[in-house]
Amino acid sequence: MRIWSSIRWRALALARVCGYQGNPRLFGVEVPLGLVPSKVILGQLDACSYEAKEARYIRAYLPAGAQVLELGASLGIVSSIILGRRPARLVSYEAVGSLADVARQVVAHNHPSAPWELVHCAIADEGVSEVAFDWSPEYTQGGSVARAGGPARLRVPAASLAAVIARHALPDTAWLVMDIEGMEWELARRQAAALRHFAGIIVECHEVKDGERQVPHEEVVAELAKAGFEIAARRGQVSVLRRS
Repeated sequence: MRIWSSIRWRALALARVCGYQGNPRLFGVEVPLGLVPSKVILGQLDACSYEAKEARYIRAYLPAGAQVLELGASLGIVSSIILGRRPARLVSYEAVGSLADVARQVVAHNHPSAPWELVHCAIADEGVSEVAFDWSPEYTQGGSVARAGGPARLRVPAASLAAVIARHALPDTAWLVMDIEGMEWELARRQAAALRHFAGIIVECHEVKDGERQVPHEEVVAELAKAGFEIAARRGQVSVLRRS
């Protein structure tokens, strides 16, 4: 698979240098070339390496017909992969408005009549209705809630995980797919009861800073599991957890 991906990427890279303008495709999703935000992302799409581990776990573990909450929709590519599993409903959250706009177009291109809703909102602690969010156009895959004293480029509406579950009346058979740039650590520590609502979680964990301590992604996964889950699969930073 890696050899094939390398050959594919080299061939497409050469073709694009020669003027090829075709839309990149991966995991059954076609991304209109005009919506690809950078050459880096285009290279990842052509190589089929963009969110590849997450995509494979979605296709292998996400039950067809499930209701799904996605946190961190980004460009809508993973959203489209989820919709390829024919969920009963997908609700996606994205904090960055410009990324949400791209996500809507990517999903409309691939699944124009899918049962999908996109909400422009960040996930935060209970009682928080707005957060400062770090993001810039140079970093096109997402952003993160600003740390104290850091640069805050955006003010973003926010809601707790429990509030999101209640707002959309998600059943306890729903699955959670999340890639939220470190906020999964805060969810594991502060909102474990809300996490336990889900039958399963597919998550990309990140190394995070907690005070003066750097928390490795392996510890973040372990903290999520403490909310009442067993780790069904893990590869690198991406894991599948099932409620125990």
